[in-house]
Amino acid sequence: MRVNGKIVDYEQISVQEYLLRHEYNPLRVVVERNKEIITRDRFSATALLPDDEINILHFMGGG
Repeated sequence: MRVNGKIVDYEQISVQEYLLRHEYNPLRVVVERNKEIITRDRFSATALLPDDEINILHFMGGG
């Protein structure tokens, strides 16, 4: 599995579980799986697969 361009160990979990385990705030990220945006309401129902390419984008504030 590839996350944000890096090969990582595959975990048989949902997108929601992956975000929480890796300390992402699910309310502050956008997740793209295989070039398709996953809506937040589908995070828990979307299982990660070994050949997935995931991009996690998080919102940042600044000034």
